[in-house]
Amino acid sequence: MCEVIFLKVIVFVKREFRCADLRYLLIGMLVNLGLGILSHLIGGRPQIYRLLLLPRFSPPAAVFVIVWTIVYLLLGAAFGLMYASCRGKNGRLRATLLYALLLLWIFLWYPIFFGAGLFLFALIIAGLILVTSCFVFRAFIKRSLAAAAAMIPCILWFAFAFVLNFCVLLLNG
Repeated sequence: MCEVIFLKVIVFVKREFRCADLRYLLIGMLVNLGLGILSHLIGGRPQIYRLLLLPRFSPPAAVFVIVWTIVYLLLGAAFGLMYASCRGKNGRLRATLLYALLLLWIFLWYPIFFGAGLFLFALIIAGLILVTSCFVFRAFIKRSLAAAAAMIPCILWFAFAFVLNFCVLLLNG
């Protein structure tokens, strides 16, 4: 049973990647990392995190660098897979616009939270990130199952970040 499922997954992955142009994956990943770095540079003071009252489940600051890097790479890969998908051109523009909106929200969150210390406004942006990422997932799954699969850990992280932002607001309001 497990072997059959494993073989089906292998066939699926081969089909998805055969159709994908790897340039789109690389470009998506590099653009996302660049936006993340730019947001960090514009965003100001990450050391504020150490000064905040944090909930017990809050990870150490170093974890965020690692996880956000992975999230940016996964988002870029998801976009590349969606864009290069074999499944026709229908929906590509809508998916791309939703994805661009998601990147805008992510780009804005960091300077609002760390630079301005506007935790309520950052929470609203975090909510927009979470909702928009679900719409992106829905748009991506219509074009590429692999792209949608790459979105799942990102959505889970966005949900965690939303809860953490909410707790920071309550504790530091």
